[in-house]
Amino acid sequence: MRGNLFDLLLLPVLVIFFGVLQASRPQRRFRLWLAGWISILASFLFWLPQGHGLIVSPLLESVRLVLLFVGGLLFVFSFAADGISTRALALKLSMVTLPPAIVAVGTTYGFQQPGYIFACILAGEAIAIYIAWCILGRRSPAMPWILLLCIAGIAAKTVLLAAGNISAILACILVEIFLACVILLLASPLRKHIGAWICALGFLAWATMYVVYEFIDVHPQWVHSLNQIWNLPKYIAGIGMILMVLELDTSRIRVLSEEYRLLYESNPQPMWIYDPETAKFLSVNDAAVQVYGYPREEFLGMTLYEIMPEEERARLRNMTNIPPPDGRQFWRHQRKDGTIFDVDISGHEVMFQGHKARFIMAMDITEQERTNRELVYRAQHDPLTGLANRMLLEDRAQQAIARSARDGNKVALLTLDIDRFKQINDTYGHMVGDECLKEIAGRLQSRVRDADTLARTGGEEFTVMVGGLPSARGAQGAANALLSSLTKPLTLSNNEIAVSMSIGIALYPDDGLDLDTIRKRSDSALYKAKRMGGGCAVMANEQNEIETHSATEVEIALRQALSSNQLEVYYQPIYNNIGHLSRVEALVRGADEFLRKMGPTVFIPVAEESGLILPLGHWVLNESCRQMAEWRAMGIPSFELAVNVSARQLVQPNFAEKVLQTLQTHQLSPQILHLELTETTLMNDFSSMIHSMKRLAEAGVLFSIDDFGTGYSSLARLSELPISAVKIDRSFVLKLHDNAPAVGIVRAIVHMSRHLNLEIVAEGVENADHVRILRELGCDLFQGFYLGKPLSPEALVEKARRDALATPFQDSPATRLSGERRAAQANAE
Repeated sequence: MRGNLFDLLLLPVLVIFFGVLQASRPQRRFRLWLAGWISILASFLFWLPQGHGLIVSPLLESVRLVLLFVGGLLFVFSFAADGISTRALALKLSMVTLPPAIVAVGTTYGFQQPGYIFACILAGEAIAIYIAWCILGRRSPAMPWILLLCIAGIAAKTVLLAAGNISAILACILVEIFLACVILLLASPLRKHIGAWICALGFLAWATMYVVYEFIDVHPQWVHSLNQIWNLPKYIAGIGMILMVLELDTSRIRVLSEEYRLLYESNPQPMWIYDPETAKFLSVNDAAVQVYGYPREEFLGMTLYEIMPEEERARLRNMTNIPPPDGRQFWRHQRKDGTIFDVDISGHEVMFQGHKARFIMAMDITEQERTNRELVYRAQHDPLTGLANRMLLEDRAQQAIARSARDGNKVALLTLDIDRFKQINDTYGHMVGDECLKEIAGRLQSRVRDADTLARTGGEEFTVMVGGLPSARGAQGAANALLSSLTKPLTLSNNEIAVSMSIGIALYPDDGLDLDTIRKRSDSALYKAKRMGGGCAVMANEQNEIETHSATEVEIALRQALSSNQLEVYYQPIYNNIGHLSRVEALVRGADEFLRKMGPTVFIPVAEESGLILPLGHWVLNESCRQMAEWRAMGIPSFELAVNVSARQLVQPNFAEKVLQTLQTHQLSPQILHLELTETTLMNDFSSMIHSMKRLAEAGVLFSIDDFGTGYSSLARLSELPISAVKIDRSFVLKLHDNAPAVGIVRAIVHMSRHLNLEIVAEGVENADHVRILRELGCDLFQGFYLGKPLSPEALVEKARRDALATPFQDSPATRLSGERRAAQANAE
């Protein structure tokens, strides 16, 4: 049967409709419907009345039949192929289309061999059963019906083949396809929709038309009547598909509406809908009733203003969108019991009961805000003292500098450092040290104005930012007030602890135009205050800058000297109490003019601060050990070697191993080596040093305390260390001839050292009186310019060859006897 013009106009409408349908929906079903209707429409186009030759007409007829098969099969797969991939679907569609396509092409061209056609029939049905089994599975309710349909199709087509009615076989294939659509459609979940039944009715009528047509083909008058309703079934199927879409959309909307209702009513966050013109509540959920404390009936009689504190109501009156469309705002709301809390408001415009309204969700963020404030506070404050930290200080300092630039006044940055604070930690423990810092912070805070900022910017370092100063005098006054806060000792854990601090002061804009420069100038001034002995405040000035630049130049020169071996070691003799050479002290000197001019008193502190003391100390030890080995190889009489070490060297984990390795390299006995440490060095980091010292002492290395009497060492601490000798500081020795207290101090040191079984070395011996008095007091060894200046290795060798290293002390037998008696008396005591 041919399509008329009406069909050719209506079918494109169906195609367009299903094209729009599949474009806005992700389901594959709608895309297959579109492809199926396109295929049906294409088959109608090939059926248009036109005259062609004997070759073209059969081809057109074959294409028309194949397109009908493909269209019907696409409908079949649309109801059963949601679970397979597109590639697998295309493959299965090609497999099931191939046998009927071969039959259609063969029959239209007159190739109607029964065996050939029967083989195609069996192949097509077998493929159909296989694909149905793969897609549906044996437990599908549609599978038995599909199997029965295929068996019936084989029987019907075999009978028609026997009767020689080949065209009826092609019609039977289409009938089987449309009946498969009916079975799969009614076996799917879609059967609960009326549209599915209408669509199934359309496919059933479509199949019936082909059956009826084969029976009435011999009655022309009936065929004419059938032509009038021939294409009606396909439109019924299409209308059924459209109804299914509408029902699916309606059902989805109904489900979503119910889900939204449940989400609104049972949501744990307060939600409401209100009239934007009157601010009256139109609907509230259970969470809003619970959080705000108003009964639902009372809530619905209120307005948005009534759940806000007074200061928020004025803000609400001045706003037109609460919140802005699809936006968020932060408000403060008030419960029925009067408590006020922070809320995060979000919402959008909605239609409620046919009128424009506004939907709101309110999230209680009181705890979140409290946590945020706490996190911000922690990020900007020191956890121990509660003072501002470096980050907050820099922010406020930048603001103060900006105000100062605008107002024309000055900003002072005061860098404070507690003097010898490590000694407090080592002596009393870190818990007392922390209490000390908190007490200091409290005292400093009491001397700082509210407009200024006091911050803890390091372990024992504080920084004060003072703004709005008309002159530098105000900065000095602020520093004096801070210094005076520590005039009284601290009383902590039953301990009275006296502390002091050093302060460096730098000003904006006098000392710099940016914060980094001002901070560097303030640090330089603090360094100057430290070198002055602490307990004072120093202003940054040009002289400080010159010293800072000099320190930088010294560091550069020292690095170059280490890398190019431009350093020298001199050796100062140390004599015993009868004037014989006992040991030499290794003293580093610069080989170039700059470092020689600076001297060790300048470049050694720079090396300590820059970290160069580590390579420098190792170089001095290695060079002096090498020199000792060379002297021994030359046959020079043996003596001991004293080398100074710093705290930074001692706390290195591998320091002891390096020393022992150096001695082994030069084949020297550990017993000849004396390592000299200052008294302050021992107190700075006692716990870290003691391990290295004990390791070296066990190997035979000896330790001496240099500059003894000038530090703050604890005798209990000294007794724990492997010390073998003490060196009396030169400041006491120089005063021996005219200062009775100095004599008493030296006598006390000697007395203490005898009890601790320590060797006593006196340094700074400048004249014969010093030798006499020190011998009378019982000193064991003597060092000073009077006895011998530091010698170069060559000068020491020359003296040794001339036997000029010995310096016999010239004194009377009575003096010698007096010294011996004093020594014996000290030993007895």
